[in-house]
Amino acid sequence: MRALAALALLLLAACGPQIGELERGEKSRVVRAYAGDTLELEDGTRVFLAEIDAPRGEAPYAAQSQGELEALAVHREVLLAYGGERRWVGRPREGEAPREAAIAHVFVKSEGGRWFWLQHELVSRGAAYVRARPNNHARSAELLELEANAREAERGMWAQRAYRPLTVRAAATAATEARANCLRGDAPYRIVEGRIADARVFERRASLRMEGADEPPFSLVVFGENFTAWDGAQLASLTGARVRARGPLGVYRDEPQLCLEHSSQLEVLAD
Repeated sequence: MRALAALALLLLAACGPQIGELERGEKSRVVRAYAGDTLELEDGTRVFLAEIDAPRGEAPYAAQSQGELEALAVHREVLLAYGGERRWVGRPREGEAPREAAIAHVFVKSEGGRWFWLQHELVSRGAAYVRARPNNHARSAELLELEANAREAERGMWAQRAYRPLTVRAAATAATEARANCLRGDAPYRIVEGRIADARVFERRASLRMEGADEPPFSLVVFGENFTAWDGAQLASLTGARVRARGPLGVYRDEPQLCLEHSSQLEVLAD
């Protein structure tokens, strides 16, 4: 039996990384990890891990998230695979070339020769959370299920009070304090749970007003291209539904809100 098990593992390793529907990319070796969601390859390429984010800076659990990523990936062979937009190009600083990074799913070859999906490991351990984007969401459904299991078990970051889903009232307070535009990159990204009091859908946008906030109301909003491309729950039918939403918090015309960028960011929960 042991010989058969060993043979099975060797065959699995020989098959290489199981990238499924993703597009195969470059192979390289990792030399450094930044925060819990960014790698540097030996040729100098920065890699943002697609569909996830991790605590960073002085945030709770940031050091642990980076430690998990370092332990899993640094000095190991990796394969990049793509399921959406492949490159991020940042605004260049004065006198410098534009900053660029790959946006990829990463498959790591372990010391024993087994390939594993890095995003899967990080989310399962509670070292990162799911953040799908309109142009990168190929595996968000699978990652959300892994995150839900980690959160229920209070693994990693989910044992920290700071990362528990916010109530509607707490989300409204956080949005008001941030005073950000939810379309900006520095807007706080949070998970909110509550019930929709009134779902209104217009020609180019939707506004889902939530129960539980003082005046002014707190709403989940989706508009523009994100609204046009929406392929999730029928927004007009969600009055009374209990939901879990994730996205950047902001304020518009003095009203706090959470901006939905993609349908994977809105989960309808059972009562």
